[in-house]
Amino acid sequence: MKAQKVLSLIMAAALTLSVSGGFSATAGEAGSFEGSAEGKNGTVSVEVSFDENGAITDIVSTHEETAGLGDVAIDTLTEEIVSGQDLGVDAIAGATVSSEALLSAVTAAVEAAGFNPEDYQGSGEDQETAPAEDLVIDTDIVVIGGGGAGMAAAASAAEAGAKVVVLDKMPTLGGNTRLGEGTYNMADPDMLESTGAKTTPDLEKEIEESIAVETDNEEYQALMDAVKADYEAWKEEGTDTLFDSANWHALQTYTGGGEIGDLALIDTYAQEARPTYDWLVDEIGVPFKTDYIFMAIGGKWQRGHQIDLIAANGKEGDNGGSVYISRLQEHAESLGAEFYTDANVQEILTNEDGRVVGCTASRSDGSTITVNASKAVILTTGGFAANPDLVYEYSNGAITTQLTSCAVSSTGDGIALAQNVGAAMVDLDQIQVHPLGDPIDDCGCVAEFVGNWLGAQYYMFVNKEGERFVKEDGTRYEMSMAELEQTDGQMWLIVDSSQIEGDDTRTEQIESLIASGHTVKGDTVEELAEKIGVDAEVLQATIDKYNEGMESGSDEFGKATSAESVIKVAPYYASLRTPTVHHTMGGVKINSEAQVLDEDGNVIPGFYAAGEVAGGIHGNNRLGGNAYPDIMSFGRIAGENAAAE
Repeated sequence: MKAQKVLSLIMAAALTLSVSGGFSATAGEAGSFEGSAEGKNGTVSVEVSFDENGAITDIVSTHEETAGLGDVAIDTLTEEIVSGQDLGVDAIAGATVSSEALLSAVTAAVEAAGFNPEDYQGSGEDQETAPAEDLVIDTDIVVIGGGGAGMAAAASAAEAGAKVVVLDKMPTLGGNTRLGEGTYNMADPDMLESTGAKTTPDLEKEIEESIAVETDNEEYQALMDAVKADYEAWKEEGTDTLFDSANWHALQTYTGGGEIGDLALIDTYAQEARPTYDWLVDEIGVPFKTDYIFMAIGGKWQRGHQIDLIAANGKEGDNGGSVYISRLQEHAESLGAEFYTDANVQEILTNEDGRVVGCTASRSDGSTITVNASKAVILTTGGFAANPDLVYEYSNGAITTQLTSCAVSSTGDGIALAQNVGAAMVDLDQIQVHPLGDPIDDCGCVAEFVGNWLGAQYYMFVNKEGERFVKEDGTRYEMSMAELEQTDGQMWLIVDSSQIEGDDTRTEQIESLIASGHTVKGDTVEELAEKIGVDAEVLQATIDKYNEGMESGSDEFGKATSAESVIKVAPYYASLRTPTVHHTMGGVKINSEAQVLDEDGNVIPGFYAAGEVAGGIHGNNRLGGNAYPDIMSFGRIAGENAAAE
């Protein structure tokens, strides 16, 4: 059953009379007429009511657009269309596809009623609005940025008794966090055992080689020693369950990031992942699946925890990230936190002693908000992946793609804000390109394919010639670089139905992906090959060789082998993929308490940062599934410590 948004925006008689009395369209028919268009997550359908003059008096919409983002855009634009009789309203930033779908659907309804869409260009009577008023707010803590890290900071600070204000420049809260599937990496030996995850000689070899590296770095050596102790204790148990520990998670994060990350931050990150997970479940009410743990693409290990969307929303979908936002916001608001959208922070304020004491923000109506924060300012504005100029500049011209999987809000505003009060930066040149960007409609997103909820062990990549070229469980960097060398810089991601059969909750999602062209389905390998334009014999030979390697324990590209990873069960699905800017690892320099540091390594009093705006954790490559525990853990830490100021 599709989610329904019913907007009776002109129930008030005054508004109805205003619209009807001041508008006249070319000949058409009064009554209710339907229209539809494809949105972000499926069809957006509307029923539009017209009076005898052609004025739009009501719009009822049915859709499955992303909660807190697409649905807010539809609600906002519906009100603007009715109040202004205007089909030329601007799309809502961050929800362009949903916005355009609503406008197209309403336009179709206008045409179905026999009216001319060109007549709906702001012909309604202007509604009087009160002059914009500037706001001055006194609080304990102001959080700049309402994404995942900001929400976690607000919730934890409010729990500690602080008065909290959150500012976000966008019309909706959630930022980049809302757009992701929500995978949360965490060492979880108990779940590995309960789900039957098994060790293999290949995986044990990887561990043993990783803890035998020779180094003069004492922190690195200490971490390897800690993993060695964990590993030896695991071996003494004589179990065949896959090994994992927080130390092993930390070591893989460090080595997977090119051994340039801050080991103190990485240790905090890995050790705090479990307490933060427990906090999210027990205090915030975020539901995770308790019977499934997988390896995210580019994740290096089977430790990905997945949001239980059925428990959260009553249906499956792509955006588990939105669950974090909605639950954290509800929790923070219940404790008195206040949220202001359309609040673009222009300056962070300091006093004569150099302490950060607040900020100023501008709003689209011309007003300003000044927030005086007696305890602290927490910066959580996200990265800069959606700012091609900064990506090009900081990558020294190496990254030229305009595609990004990140929210339009990821423009790097926080970097300049922090620099202006003396904050140091770290690793700004470390920018991650994800291999699973979607070239369809130039969206750059990474979730729109059949199998996005599966682990990387179930994927097979082939180029446009139907041949494999890289291991599917490598780092995002190595996969992306190999992909860029293929024809058109693109590849096909292929999965079979072995992990999909019997999952009726995914049926509608799969059908939508096929209908929109984001995935191709073939009942045989030959049919799939024809649909994706590769030689059927070549593709079959590639699949056969891949399956042989998975079953024999020796893959030609070095992928970890498993009999469950074979491609044998029809129907088969393929999705075209291309590299897309996905994460910016560098940013504001912080310590393990989430305090911002200056160029000399000193703490800037009253200033904290968390999430993608902060650098030093992921090195030159963020492992798949590592983002959510980062932003949630350091957001929680920042909130707790700021409240204790």
